[in-house]
Amino acid sequence: MVKSSDVNIHFAHANGFPAGSYRKLFSALNDDFHVSAIEKFGHNNRFPISKNWGNQTQELIENIELTQDKPVYAIGHSFGGVVSYMAACLRPELFDGLIMLDPPMITGLTRVFFRGAKATPLIDKITPAGKTVNRCRQWSKDEDLVAYFQSRALFKNIDSDCIRDYVSSATVEQEQYRHLHFKPEVEASIFRNIPHDIYRYYGKLACPALLVTGKHTQVCTERRIRPFIKANNLIHKVFDGGHMFPLESPVETAQLINQTIDAWRHDVPMPTTL
Repeated sequence: MVKSSDVNIHFAHANGFPAGSYRKLFSALNDDFHVSAIEKFGHNNRFPISKNWGNQTQELIENIELTQDKPVYAIGHSFGGVVSYMAACLRPELFDGLIMLDPPMITGLTRVFFRGAKATPLIDKITPAGKTVNRCRQWSKDEDLVAYFQSRALFKNIDSDCIRDYVSSATVEQEQYRHLHFKPEVEASIFRNIPHDIYRYYGKLACPALLVTGKHTQVCTERRIRPFIKANNLIHKVFDGGHMFPLESPVETAQLINQTIDAWRHDVPMPTTL
């Protein structure tokens, strides 16, 4: 039974990683935190991928409206951090707080470059979209997919339990094979439509917010986030990891989330170190 004093969490996943990939992180959250999530963004025909992720932001808003009876603390990793931010700016009454985990923010003059690139094949070279459409989609049902993904560069530092959860949530067994069922076409389309107009949301964030970036990230770089931090009333912390740190260190990431939300709930200073 959910108590009125319990905390409602809405989690938004990184592109290509269904919400089930984060089970280990979810299990390390406080017992009174209740997590809801869209399992796979971009797979609902009512919300096809749209420019600057407008439909995906609306998908998140509708999900909160339909599943929650009070404001949520939104947590988003990568793509999920951006759409959670945009949703919180558009519908502030739905949010008590926001935690963004290494979101890809296109700011400053970079946004002009991306705006032009999105109209050309160049976007497939400057984002992972080009590699995504050519990825393997089918394996023998007897193949060790945990070992397979551990050998891939993106997964090399990811916790083995999280890889196992990813395999469970992102693939499905059919006859003699396991198939990828987070559609690569959807994943590529999400990459191709990364927002270049994030500046339109500046000054609209009304809830407490934390931006956490990976110490070794190549996505959420200091140059890109500097204008974003300046334009929004938020706290910035650096986590010892890469872009995928929520899946590299799920328990430690959950501890940071627990500490942050508890500080907001009880109106006490946030921890100064990670």
